[in-house]
Amino acid sequence: MASSRFWRPAALRLATRDARRHWVRTVLATLVVALPVTALVAGTALTQSGPPSRDRALEDIPDGVQAVVTATAITRDGSVFPQLPEGAPGTWIDDLEQVPASHDELAALLPEEDRLLAFWNSPTLLVTTGLNVAPGDQSEAGAGVEGVALAEVTSAVLQEAEQEALPFLLPSLSAGAAPADATEVVITTALGARLGIGVGDTLTWVAPPFNGWYSTGGRIGEVIQDSQRAYRVSGLVDDTALRGWAIDGWISAMAKADPAGVDGHWLVVGDEPVTWDIAQHLNELQAFAVSRNVLENYPSADELYPVEVDTATAVTQAATTLLTGILGAALALLLVTPAFAVSAEQSRRTLGMAAAAGAAPADLRRTLTAQGLGIGLAGGLLGVALGAAAAVTAVTVLGVGPEVADPTGRFPWKVAVAAIFVAVVVGIVATLGPARRAARLPVVDALKDLPAQSRRQSRRVITAVAGLVLLIAAAVAGAAALTGAAPSGGYVASGTVPVSSALPLAMLVLCLLLAVAGLLVTVRALLSLASRAAGRLPAVWRLAVRDAADHRSRFLPAASAVLVAVAAASFLTVTTGSSVANQRDQTGEMVAAGHLVLGVQVPVSEGFDRLVLADAIDTLADELPVTGNVAIRTTDSDGRLHLGLLPAEGAQCPDGEEPDTASATRPGTSVTCVPYERAYVPGLSVAWWGGTDVYVLDGDALRASGLSGSEEAAAVLDAGGVVVNNAARIGADGTARIAVSTERAPTEADADRIVSLDAVFLRGFAPPLTISADAAQALGIDSFEYVGEYVTTSRPLTLSEIAAARSLLDERTSLVWIGEAQNPRPWGRDDALLPILALTLLATLATAITLTLARSQGARDAATMHAVGATNGFLRQYGLVQAGVVLLTGIPLGIITGIALGTLQIEWNRRAQSGGAWLDTIPLWGVQAGIVLAVVIPALAVALIAARPPRGLVRRPTD
Repeated sequence: MASSRFWRPAALRLATRDARRHWVRTVLATLVVALPVTALVAGTALTQSGPPSRDRALEDIPDGVQAVVTATAITRDGSVFPQLPEGAPGTWIDDLEQVPASHDELAALLPEEDRLLAFWNSPTLLVTTGLNVAPGDQSEAGAGVEGVALAEVTSAVLQEAEQEALPFLLPSLSAGAAPADATEVVITTALGARLGIGVGDTLTWVAPPFNGWYSTGGRIGEVIQDSQRAYRVSGLVDDTALRGWAIDGWISAMAKADPAGVDGHWLVVGDEPVTWDIAQHLNELQAFAVSRNVLENYPSADELYPVEVDTATAVTQAATTLLTGILGAALALLLVTPAFAVSAEQSRRTLGMAAAAGAAPADLRRTLTAQGLGIGLAGGLLGVALGAAAAVTAVTVLGVGPEVADPTGRFPWKVAVAAIFVAVVVGIVATLGPARRAARLPVVDALKDLPAQSRRQSRRVITAVAGLVLLIAAAVAGAAALTGAAPSGGYVASGTVPVSSALPLAMLVLCLLLAVAGLLVTVRALLSLASRAAGRLPAVWRLAVRDAADHRSRFLPAASAVLVAVAAASFLTVTTGSSVANQRDQTGEMVAAGHLVLGVQVPVSEGFDRLVLADAIDTLADELPVTGNVAIRTTDSDGRLHLGLLPAEGAQCPDGEEPDTASATRPGTSVTCVPYERAYVPGLSVAWWGGTDVYVLDGDALRASGLSGSEEAAAVLDAGGVVVNNAARIGADGTARIAVSTERAPTEADADRIVSLDAVFLRGFAPPLTISADAAQALGIDSFEYVGEYVTTSRPLTLSEIAAARSLLDERTSLVWIGEAQNPRPWGRDDALLPILALTLLATLATAITLTLARSQGARDAATMHAVGATNGFLRQYGLVQAGVVLLTGIPLGIITGIALGTLQIEWNRRAQSGGAWLDTIPLWGVQAGIVLAVVIPALAVALIAARPPRGLVRRPTD
C-alpha cells in the first residue's frame, strides 16, 4: 500500500512547481550529475571501446577455422606451456636448437575430423620495385637493393600459407584476385600507394641480413636472411598496414629446410572443436591453441594455469580502483547535495503549509526525493548523450581513441546504463539528508520568517573529537600498511590477489578513507570554530563566515567537494611526478627532451643505412632547425675482440644478484646487492636493431644527446676515458674495469686481460659502456657497427616540432625509426595532466555552484544589507569573500592532504618495490601551485559575476 502511494499527485506537483520556480538550481544540479556521467561514458568509450582481449582473440581466428595453433621452439623438458585461453601469457624465449612440434605430433592430439593447414609470418622485410626480377624468381639478395632509389624501397611484412589455407587468411579484396600460384601476391592499398603500384605490377621482397634480434617468431629472420623473391601483384586489400599475402614457396621452403628454432603456425579446420582439454595437451608439446570453442565457453578460474604476479603491484592497483570509485561517488554527492539542501530551505514555508494542511512527513520527504530522482535521471541521460557525442567526435574528428571503423559499434552501452542507474541513485541519496530535515521540521518553525537555529556545544565538541580520532586512526592504519608492504611474488589464479596481501591492502585503503573522512568531519568543526571567532574579523568577512555557518547544508558539501577534489588532484600530482622519476630510473635513453636520434627499421649495410638516414635528415632540415648529424656506432658483434664492463673492485655481487637502483644511480652510495629481478637493469630506449651494448661515440655525439651531465661526460670521453650508466661500476679511484676478450659477453673469468680507464657516470644513458673510437682501437677493437645518427639542432625542439618530425618521416618513408625522450616533462607527457585538470575543474565547479545557490538563497540578506546602507561595492565584496571562505576551507587542507597521502603512497611503493625502486618523491611544486591558481582564479571570476547585486533590491513578502 505504501509503495502504491509513493508518487502522490500532490507531492509530484509540489516537486515540479519547486523545480520550475528555481530553475537555475535545477539546471545546476542536473549539470552536476551529468558531468561525471559524461566523463565516465566518454572515457570508457575512448579507452575500452576496442574489443576485450577475448573478443580480439575471437576476431583474430579466421572465419571457418576452429583454432590457430602456434608451436614454439621452447625446450621440450617435460614442462607445459602455461597459455591463457586468449593465447600466450607473454613473450617466450625459444631454444635456437629446438625443432618445434611437427604436423604429425600436433595432429595426433586433435580430433581426427580436423585438418592442420600451415602458414608462415615473415619479419619486417624490404619491398622494392627497383630490381629487374621476374615474378617467381628467387635468389640471394646480394647488393642489388643498395643501388635502388630510396623512393622505390619501403618495408612490409609477408604472410605465406599453403594454398588451401590462404583463403582463410586473406581479407576481402578491393581489386584484383587472390594469388593463383606462388608467383603472385596480394598487397594492401597502403603498400601499393607507398610504392606507386597496382594490380599487374611486379615487386620484390628482400630479406635483409639478420640483425641479431630474436622475437616470438624464433630464428625466422636468420633463416631467410639475404634472400629475395619477386611477385606479380594479383590483388589489393583496403588496409593502412604495409603487408602482403602469398602462397607458400619462399619463406616456407627455407623454414622447412632449417626448422630448428623457427616457430610453427597452423590453422585447425574442420567440424570438431578444439576444447580446453585438447589445448592443454598441446601445451605439453610447448604449443598453444587459440580456440573458438574455448573462447566461447571460457574455462573457469580453477581450470586455468596459475600466473606469476607482483603482489605489491596487484594490491596497489586494487586499492587505486576501489578508491577511485569511492571518491568519485563521494564527489558527485558532495557536488549535488547543496542544491537539494537549498531546495529544502527555499521550500520550507511551502512544505510547512502543506504539513499544516495535513501532509504526512513521508509526503514532505517525497517532494524532495521526487526532485532527486528526476534530476538524477535527467542528468544521467544528458551525461550519456554528451559522453557519446564527445567519444564519437574524438574518434571521427580528432582521431583519438580506439581504432575501429564504426565508433558506435562497440559503444559501452552496459556502462551507459549503469551510469544512468548510479546517477539516479546519487540523485536520490543526495536528497535523503535534506528530505529528512524537511520532514522533521516543526510546522511552526517552517512557517516562521526565520527558523530557529540551534547547534549544541556538545555536538561541536563531539564533531571535533571525532575528526581527531579519525585522523589518528588513519595514521595507525597507514603505519600498519607500510609495515606489511614487502617485496613479494608468487603464482596465483589469474585475476586474483594473494590472501597474504589482504591485510596490507585493507590497511592502505582504510588509511586513505579514514584520512578523507577525518578531514571532512574536521571541516565541520573548523566551521564552528570560525563562526565563534568571526567577531574579530572585518564586517564583510564576519558576514560571510556566519552565512556559511547558518547555511551549513549548502556550504559544507561545497567546501568538502573542493577539499576532496584538490586533495585528489594534489595526490595524483605527487604520484605522477614520482612515477615519471621511477620510470626514468628504469629506462636508459639516448637523448633528453627536445633532441632526436634516428635509426633504420630494416638495416641492410652501413652504406645503405647511411643513405636512408641522410635522406631523412635532409627532409627534417627543410622544416626544422637542423644543423647536422653525428654517427652512432657500437663495437662489432662479429668482431675479433669484445669489451665488457666489470664490477668495481670490492663491489662484486654473488651469483644471481646485482647492485640495486640506489647503488647504480646515486654516486657515492655503498653498493647493495639484491636479486636480479629487483636490481638495476634499465630497459633500452633506442631507435635501431643490432649492435652491441658497447657504444663507440665521440664527445660531440654525447653533447648532441642533451642529457644532463653530457658535457662533463664528453670531456672524459675525449680524454680517453669511458662513460657508464651504472655508478656502482666505478671504483673509489674513479676508474672502471674493462674486460677484453674473444668472448662476446666477456666476464672477469674469461677475460684475456683487464684494463682500468678513467670513468664518468651519466645517469639515464642507454649504453652500459661508451668509449671513443681511439680508445677502443687502443684496446684492440678493429671494427665497428653503424646503428644510427644523432640529429643536431640549433636549439632543443619543442614537443610539437618533434611530432612534426615524426609526421614528416612517416609520410616519406617506413624505413626510418625516430627516437625521442620517453618522458619529456617532469610529469611525463601532457596528457598525464588531464585527470588533474578535471579534478581542478570539479573544485571550481563546486565553488561556482555554492556561489550561485548562495545568490539565489541570499536575495533577502542582500536586500536587508542594502536597506541599512550597504553599497553595491560592499555587496560585490561580500560575494567575493563568500568564495574566499569556500576556497580557504578547501584548498589549503586539500593540498596538504594530497601531498601527505601521495607521499604515503610512494613510500608504500618504495617499501614494496612495486614496479621499481621509487627512490624519489616528486611533489611537482609548480603543478601544485598551478592547481591552486586553476581553482582560485576561475572561482573568483565566477564570484565577480555571481556577486552582482540583484536588480530591484526589495523585500519579498514570502521566501
